[in-house]
Amino acid sequence: MILLKKIFGAIVLTSVLVLNCAAKNLEAFIALDTLSAFSPDGDGINDKLVISLNYTGGSSTPQSWLVKIIDQRGFVVKKFSAENTKIPKRIIWDGSTDSGEEIYSLNDYSIHLVIVPKEKDIKKTGQKELYVIKYFKSGILLETIEQNKNWSFYVNSLMFNGESKELSSIEEQSLDNDYILEVIAAKLNEKENSAVTIICYENNTKDTVQNNIEKVLPLSQQRAETVLEALVQKGVARERLSATGRGGANPLSNPKDEDTNWKNSRIEFHIEAFE
Repeated sequence: MILLKKIFGAIVLTSVLVLNCAAKNLEAFIALDTLSAFSPDGDGINDKLVISLNYTGGSSTPQSWLVKIIDQRGFVVKKFSAENTKIPKRIIWDGSTDSGEEIYSLNDYSIHLVIVPKEKDIKKTGQKELYVIKYFKSGILLETIEQNKNWSFYVNSLMFNGESKELSSIEEQSLDNDYILEVIAAKLNEKENSAVTIICYENNTKDTVQNNIEKVLPLSQQRAETVLEALVQKGVARERLSATGRGGANPLSNPKDEDTNWKNSRIEFHIEAFE
């Protein structure tokens, strides 16, 4: 700022430094490694997800902090939290959940960081809470059935058009399906000297034998064949693949439980090395 000042009858220019006293905003960040390959299946590769946290602009010890990991259906699967302690620079997650279940292959997850600053920082900045979200998709969790011979994994995130055999034509879902199929094809081609059985299960909503025979079983067979054809298009040799539908067999949840019966609709991939 420039001021005019009169000294001994003369007017001179004087510069005055004006300090900006505006409060510095509080900021928080999440960074991840192993973004699309996190697959805690015990093979020693991408089994852990490193969640890096950063909180700046205020006291290093907030009133509270919370990290929650939420699946694509909106359920919180894991929480880390503390009060009146520094936010850790890193959290290493091994995929275990608070419910004891495993996470799923090729599912969308989000990490939510919630910070309540110290009272003095709230007064200084007006920020009562910081909320940051980071998204990621898990990789393929491969289970070894017999070392160097048999493996399996399953996917429940491929989307179909209603009760049709066709993969979803909705743009966002179609793009996601395409990515999922690319990843599956790449995993199958890592073990190119093997046969792959594609097994489709569907939720038998009515939970009756008749419904399973008339509707669920045929639909599961058709969808298994659809996935087979899609993988051929992605570069997997047709002669390695076979498809079968098993309808509502081997349910992972009560078919009538609307909160959990989505687990029953899945596609399993059984891989067996050639002799």
